[in-house]
Amino acid sequence: MLYILIAVLAIIAVGYFIYKRVHAASAIFAVGVLLLMIAAATGRVDYTAAKIEPSGNAFYDELLVIESLFKSRFSGTGMAIMVLFGFVGYMRHIGADAKTVVVLSRPLQRFHGSYWLVPLGFVVGTLLSLVVPSASALSLLLVATLLPALIAAGLSPLTVGAIIVTASTIVPTPLEAGLIQGADLAGMSVTEFVFGSVAKATIPALVVTAFVHMWWQWRCDKKDAERALEAPLDDATTPANPDDRVADAMRRAEGLPGFYALLPLLPLVLIIASAILNRAGVVSFEADILPVTVVSLMVTMIIEAVRRRTINDAVEDLNHFFRGLGEGAGGVVALIVAAAILVEGITQMGVIDALTSLAGESSGGAAIIVLIFVVATGLMAMLTGSGVAPYFAFSEMVPGLAESSSIHAPQMLTSIWATSNTMRQASPVNAAVLIVAGALDVNPVEIVRRTIVPMAAATVVSVVCAFLFV
Repeated sequence: MLYILIAVLAIIAVGYFIYKRVHAASAIFAVGVLLLMIAAATGRVDYTAAKIEPSGNAFYDELLVIESLFKSRFSGTGMAIMVLFGFVGYMRHIGADAKTVVVLSRPLQRFHGSYWLVPLGFVVGTLLSLVVPSASALSLLLVATLLPALIAAGLSPLTVGAIIVTASTIVPTPLEAGLIQGADLAGMSVTEFVFGSVAKATIPALVVTAFVHMWWQWRCDKKDAERALEAPLDDATTPANPDDRVADAMRRAEGLPGFYALLPLLPLVLIIASAILNRAGVVSFEADILPVTVVSLMVTMIIEAVRRRTINDAVEDLNHFFRGLGEGAGGVVALIVAAAILVEGITQMGVIDALTSLAGESSGGAAIIVLIFVVATGLMAMLTGSGVAPYFAFSEMVPGLAESSSIHAPQMLTSIWATSNTMRQASPVNAAVLIVAGALDVNPVEIVRRTIVPMAAATVVSVVCAFLFV
C-alpha cells in the first residue's frame, strides 16, 4: 500500500508541475526517474518491460531500463512522428498549410449570421486539423482567416472563438501522433486502429458535437444579450493583429497556386489509398507513415522547383523538414519517452498489479477501470490544458492491463485519447484558448464557458461509442 501511495503522489506531483507551467516532458521524466531510483533502493526493480542484461547493481540496472526505453521509443513510433513533424514544418515554410485554410474557409463567408454556420465552421476547422495537427498552430491560422470571415458573416466573436478553439480535437487520422502510438500499443496497423476502432467512436461524437455547439452558442449568445454586459460584444469584433508568422504565411499563400491546398493532404491520401489497394488485393503491402511522407516530401520539392524555376532553392528549403524533425523529437517524442519512464516507475511501485487485480476477469470490472482512467485523463487535461501529456502518461499502462484482464486495449486507448483531446479545450490554460482569448481581448474563462459543454458532450459520446462499437 505504501508503494501505491508513492505512485499516486508521483502522479499528483506531475500534475502540479504541469499546472505550474513546468515543461511537461521534463516534469514527467524527472518524476519517473525518481520513482525508478526509489524502486532500486527498495529492491523492486523489474526487468520485464525492457530487455536488459542485469549488471548486479540495482541503480545501474534502472539506468539501463531508461536507456532501453529511449531506444525503443525513438526508433519506431517516435521516428514516424518526427518525420510527420518535419513534413508539417516544410508545409508551413512553403505556405501550403495556409493555402488549405484559405480554400476551406472561403465558402463560409456566403452565409449571413445563421447559426448553421456553427456546425459548418466546426466541420471546416476539424477538416483543417488533418492538415495542421498542432492545435495552437491551427488556432493561429484560423484567427487570421476563419475568425474575421465568420464575424463578417454575422456570428458573435465569442461563438467564433469557441469554434476555433474546438477545431482540433478528435478527428480520426493516421497522421496524429497519439493514434500512431495507440496503434503500436494495441499491436495494430495505424489504418486498422484509426478507421477500424477510433473512427467508430469519434465520428459519431463529432457529429453530435457539431449540433451541441450550435445549440450551446445560440444559448450563450442569448444569455449574454439578456444580461446586457457592460462591455458589449460588438467591442470585441475586431480581433487583435495575428502573429507576424501567420500574417507572413497568409501573404505567401495568396501567391500560391490553388492546388497547393492539396499538398499537405498527400501523406493522408497515400496511406488511405495503400490500405484500400491492399485490402482489394492489388498490392501486397500497406504503406507506413515514413515512406509515404518521404514520397510526399519529394513530390512537393519537385513541384516547388518547377514553380520557382530553381532546384537549388527547392532543395535548400528541405532544411525546414529537418528542423521539424527536431521539433518533433523535442516535443511529442520527448513526451512519449518521458511517459514510458514514468509508467515504468509506476509499474514497479505495484499500481498496475493493483489495477489488474481490481479489474479481474469480469467485463464490469474492466469497465470500471476504463472509466477511472477516463475521469483521471479528463481532469488532468482540464488542469494542465494539455491533451498530449495525460494521454501519453496513461496510454502506456494499457497493454499491461489488457494482458492481465478482460480490458480491450483499442477500446481503452480510444476512450482516453478522445477524452484528453476534448477536455483540454475546456481548460483556461490551454494554448488554443489563450491564443483566441488574446485575439478577442477577452478573459480565457469566457472562451471556456463556450467550449466546456460541447467538449463534455464529445467526451461522453466518444466513450459511450467506444464501449458500444470498438
